[in-house]
Amino acid sequence: MVRYYLKYTFRNFKSNRLVFAGSLVTILLSALCISLLYTYIHNELSMDNFHKREKDIFLLIIQQSPESQLDAIDANSFFGFNYRDYPGIENLASVKKFAQGELLFKYDERSISPEGIVADSTFLDVFDFKLKVGDQSAVLKEPDAVVFTERLVKRFFGSENPMGKTVKLSGRVQQNYTVKGIVETPPVNSSLNFDFILPEHSASFNRSGGNFILVDDGFDKTGFVEQIKNLGHQHPQFKNSRMDVMAFDKIYNDNSGASFNGLFPKHGNPKNISILLVITAIIFVITLLNFSNLQIISINSSVKNIGINKISGASQKHIFYQKLTELGMLILSSAVMISVTFLLVLPHFNRIVGVELNPDFWQVLLLNLAILVAVVLASMIYPSVVFLRISLAKSLKNQVLSGNKLAGRNVVATIQFSLSLILLVASIVVVKQLHLMLNKDLGFHSANIITTRLFREQPFPTNKEDWAVQREEAQKNFQYVVNELSTSSAIKSFTQGNSPINTHVMPWKLQGDTRDYTSANFLALTPDYMETLDLRLVEGRFFEKEKDKQRENKVVINEAAKKYWGIKDISSARVLNKYWSRSDDQNAGFEILGVVKDFNSEHLSVKPRPLVMMYFEDVEANFMIRFEEETAKEGIQFVQKLFDELNPGETFEYAFLADNIEAMYRKEKRLSEIYMIFTCIAFLISSIGLFAISLYDTRSRIKEIGVRKVNGAKISEILTMLNKDFVKWVAIAFVIACPIAYYAMSKWLENFAYKTTLSWWIFALAGLLALAIALLTVSWQSWKAATRNPVEALRYE
Repeated sequence: MVRYYLKYTFRNFKSNRLVFAGSLVTILLSALCISLLYTYIHNELSMDNFHKREKDIFLLIIQQSPESQLDAIDANSFFGFNYRDYPGIENLASVKKFAQGELLFKYDERSISPEGIVADSTFLDVFDFKLKVGDQSAVLKEPDAVVFTERLVKRFFGSENPMGKTVKLSGRVQQNYTVKGIVETPPVNSSLNFDFILPEHSASFNRSGGNFILVDDGFDKTGFVEQIKNLGHQHPQFKNSRMDVMAFDKIYNDNSGASFNGLFPKHGNPKNISILLVITAIIFVITLLNFSNLQIISINSSVKNIGINKISGASQKHIFYQKLTELGMLILSSAVMISVTFLLVLPHFNRIVGVELNPDFWQVLLLNLAILVAVVLASMIYPSVVFLRISLAKSLKNQVLSGNKLAGRNVVATIQFSLSLILLVASIVVVKQLHLMLNKDLGFHSANIITTRLFREQPFPTNKEDWAVQREEAQKNFQYVVNELSTSSAIKSFTQGNSPINTHVMPWKLQGDTRDYTSANFLALTPDYMETLDLRLVEGRFFEKEKDKQRENKVVINEAAKKYWGIKDISSARVLNKYWSRSDDQNAGFEILGVVKDFNSEHLSVKPRPLVMMYFEDVEANFMIRFEEETAKEGIQFVQKLFDELNPGETFEYAFLADNIEAMYRKEKRLSEIYMIFTCIAFLISSIGLFAISLYDTRSRIKEIGVRKVNGAKISEILTMLNKDFVKWVAIAFVIACPIAYYAMSKWLENFAYKTTLSWWIFALAGLLALAIALLTVSWQSWKAATRNPVEALRYE
């Protein structure tokens, strides 16, 4: 019997190959999309859950004033916090983060500058990063020990065994370390990323960090916060601060803007996850409707065979098993095809979402099987009802779809195109908003400017004599670099300081203002900054080398700061820094030299915030070097040669400022790519269903078309007759989709301070594209029917 069912299934596939192909492509595309989106969403929602006690870990945080942002705090170092004094706390781990390029490891002739952490000996007890080689109880207690990840070992040592080898750390800390442990590379769903761990007590790293506490079931969070909230009041920098804790599993999706001292450079976005869930749901619904339509058409195409089988003695059960075999074959063949396609497409999908997802093949196969079964079972509810209600008389007359059933099919097609149109409008708006952000005048020049560090950080001398010698040598090298850069014809201008999109946050206030210190952006720079970046001065003057000295009590602010503090006359106003101003005395304040026009130093989701700039000349600070477009290549080669002269054997690294700005909008760029790809797939799935309906319509009206042609109907009239219903469906879908898309994208645009307009042409373009796709889909079949010889249609009448 099974052999008969299989033979019947293959025969049915062959006789209805277009419907079968449409069904196969529909579930292939939809299951592939859903499995890719599911894999990414699952990774985001499972962030850090590989730590067995993820929910028992909290980060100590502080708010320095009511108007300041939250930040991590090393309460152990600042306030002498001892976790043993508080019930319910089992352990504490102090962590400091170093970004790529900050610390340099050397071994033989090799050097590498990865991202990593400095932590105390309890780090591997609080977090579940598995130590592959080494003694976990002792490895971070030894002051000369360093732990590398498997990834760094492969990059730095290749196939060589690193255990016991000595590496030299260069930079602010210069010390030899011995590789005494290899830890697993943090998985893709880890918010803490690193390639090395150094013991905190091995050297003075001069870096702010944070304290993570591990608690037990008896921990009273409310009571603990009440005990520590005023812990910093005895410290001069934290007199108005408030301590708190944040659950570790909440940090990744925190969008408060808190930096947490750089511990978590990557953050999630719950809104983007919600958008992807909506896209997944839309594709799932379109697939259900489309597959349901295709199965009804398949049933209608084979209805005569069903009638003949019934006459031959086949029971309802046997006919049902025939259909079940057909669907089972479709699911199994699709599952294998989708799983192979998934693994082929995954690297490209990883590139789009910016995450290295690497699921197991068998997990992918089971996931796809589950998706396929869900799609097929859910979409077969209505066709099954139609299938079971087929009477013998109607099956022999080929009368299954008529009247209300046809109307229901039209409603399904309209819903499909409505959902596809919503995605299309959303895609156009996202691309338009991305274009606005990437092309908006930010208020400073960014083209052909590189940022680079020409001097490595030097260790702090142990005595004044060494400090004086080191300082003199550094100044000599610095002056040499300045002279060399000044004489190069390939360089238009240069300056030192932080990139305009890499500001720090510091507490500032207006002298005499009753309001507390507020978190304002801060830039340390040199006087050439304004010329190099084309900043626009609106009042007063900028720093000048002839008139000003570095680190004087002089600042330049932006318009947002002047407005926030309500400054009317900058010549009589002074600002105070919480760290550097010892009192509210007139001499303690910083003189305001000038005001620059607001420029966007942050993501365009926020408007320019108060900014304070100060003249700092630091040998080790970043250089920003500007070239003319035609001399950029020559200029970079010149700077590299200068770097190699100063730092023999080290790798020259630089980045274009324009590329760094574009990187700020990487998430929006990825979102736009995802939208466009899945919108195209949604339209393709909808078009398959539309083609199937068109095929059924033309086949069922062949005799009618023949009669009309015999009676003198033109080809254009036949095409109009066959296509007008499809045009009507798209028009209705357009009317349904526009208000929904308008509302959804208006809410999305509320996340941006600078937003694109929802112009009428966006909706008109979406409607025209949908109409064009619909007509292109059905016109081939309509043209084929309209140009057919009417004799062929009427020869048996």
